[in-house]
Amino acid sequence: MNYISNIDTICILVDTENYEQEAKDVIEYLEKEKQKSKLRCVDNSSYRHLININDMSFYLSNNGTKGYAYILHNSGFQINIAQFKSKLKNFLPIQIRISSEYLWSYGLSYSWSIIYNWVVETFGNIINEKVFRLDLCCHISDIDLVTDYEISYKGDFKNRQVFYGGNNIKAIAFGSRRCKNIYVRIYNKSLEIQEMKHKTWFYEIWENNSMNVDNVWNIEFEIKSEYLRKFNITTMKDVIEHLQDLWKYCTTKFIIKIDRTNNRVERCNTNENWLEIQKAYNNFNSVGLIERKKQIELDVNILVPSIVGNITSYSARKEQNNIDDAFSNLYNDTKRYLLRKNTSFEEEVNNKIAFLYDNKASK
Repeated sequence: MNYISNIDTICILVDTENYEQEAKDVIEYLEKEKQKSKLRCVDNSSYRHLININDMSFYLSNNGTKGYAYILHNSGFQINIAQFKSKLKNFLPIQIRISSEYLWSYGLSYSWSIIYNWVVETFGNIINEKVFRLDLCCHISDIDLVTDYEISYKGDFKNRQVFYGGNNIKAIAFGSRRCKNIYVRIYNKSLEIQEMKHKTWFYEIWENNSMNVDNVWNIEFEIKSEYLRKFNITTMKDVIEHLQDLWKYCTTKFIIKIDRTNNRVERCNTNENWLEIQKAYNNFNSVGLIERKKQIELDVNILVPSIVGNITSYSARKEQNNIDDAFSNLYNDTKRYLLRKNTSFEEEVNNKIAFLYDNKASK
């Protein structure tokens, strides 16, 4: 049995010293850029507004979310920013989500250092941080985790669900995503990638760990704030120190796969494969498993079908079925379009490169 473990998502609330004073110039800049974006979206609904703050590029959303007026996102992070500090004890003015792409590429510690240093540069010294969501996962191949799932699992969960793809089970879930404790999904990761044509770089990670890329399942624990506080886990340092404890709790208390050899659940032995899964974080080292550049290169093929679809639709309207002539026409139309938009192909590509590699991370 082969497996690979990692943190798949982490969300952190942050407060900084003298937030409203230190953030004033940034907030004014974000408000101005947000209004610009809204105006440009009137003429072009697909427009996305790219900005740069302290050598990191983000798309700025036209809308906010509860408590946060500004939403920035790039391939590594989503950052929600409040205009003002709240008097509510548990509300901190900056909310950060680190993406799975960065966690699998750079590891937890380095991913956090990138955004930590950016926050300090942008808003001042961090005086408080609270991790409020942590997703731990284990990819595993060639074992059966779903047959007779109704009677093969025991634990502290109250709800269970099953999801089908045709006649086959593609996922089972335990607990509730709405609660602030733990939600477990066990799902066919190979099938997900085949269907979504996304994150194809996982194939290289799996191959490097001698896994069957056509039959990889993911065991994922979405751990919310209530259970993190139960273990006195607040900061990123706490998370790093207690990853093994959290995984052990999740796989030995919250949910356990059993061999149903007795009518009484408590008398059934833990499944042999599950005993191995319980050890998945024993020697966990939070380092990158695939280079970010390689990750992007491997995912580029995702774009090909949509490009082909668009170019053939374009050519059909031009009544042009010769590929060389079609691309020649497209070249001329592209130049005219960019000229009208007061930009250039080089500028647009450089913006996309900055977004993909998020300058801070590439240094």
